Amino acid sequence: MRYRIPLLGNPSMDLPLRAKYIAAFGSACYMSEGPTPTFNCFYKEEEMTPKGKACTDAQRIAEVFGAAPYDKGYECEAVGNGDYTLQVGSDPANKIEIKYEPAPRQTPLVEVDGVPTEVSGPYRNLPEPKDLWPGNDFYCNNGMVDENGDALRQKDWILQVNRDAHKGDAGVGEIHSDLAGFKWPCKAMNENCEEVATECEEPLVLHDPKDKKAPFHPDLVAQVHHVVPMKDKRNCPWGTNSNKNAAVISRGLNRHFTNDNPPAEEVKRLNAALAYTP
Repeated sequence: MRYRIPLLGNPSMDLPLRAKYIAAFGSACYMSEGPTPTFNCFYKEEEMTPKGKACTDAQRIAEVFGAAPYDKGYECEAVGNGDYTLQVGSDPANKIEIKYEPAPRQTPLVEVDGVPTEVSGPYRNLPEPKDLWPGNDFYCNNGMVDENGDALRQKDWILQVNRDAHKGDAGVGEIHSDLAGFKWPCKAMNENCEEVATECEEPLVLHDPKDKKAPFHPDLVAQVHHVVPMKDKRNCPWGTNSNKNAAVISRGLNRHFTNDNPPAEEVKRLNAALAYTP
């Protein structure tokens, strides 16, 4: 349950207006999943106080929309049924309602070149696990077994599929990043042992977690990453443990992506990648 402030206009269809609300109110605002996706802003209970973020954002709705600003100086008042109201003009009857209601799941579709796009990464052809839902991790047994007949967790199977696809002449597999060459802003130590801003680039070959030797750098260890994160920015269940939503990347890049909306470049590259076979 969250508190929804009443936005003006039609940000579900008006992309520039939607961008204005996101710029003003931040991660509280998002598009919901279908069957009829809608754009709204939802707030936690602790943000719904007479002077909390939900109330102060509600006071700015008209201003952000581009209409005459609401009158200032009023605080949100509890109605008694869980909802709140906010007076926005000199007439006490001139008020808006802030409803307490279930917050829908954020759409898992990612906007790529203006088109809402489903993530369908390189593990899309692998059979799906039976335990599949938003917010679930890749640690469940998926019905597959290893060379010793032991049950494999989903993440271990994905790593094994990747490893098997990259065997050298000696028949020994290595793990390749599904986003090799991807660049992101990061920090590193310079020659004076000072932390400086720089640009990191995802390597092709990652350190295999099964390798008992310590990695050259712990950020190079291979991990299975949720492209659409398990949790959204409001800490609500979001991305599923579908194999389509999986990518093998370094720990460093995985940490960079944590709980952020997936960038369009990532989704474009993963969707265009050749599919692995079981």
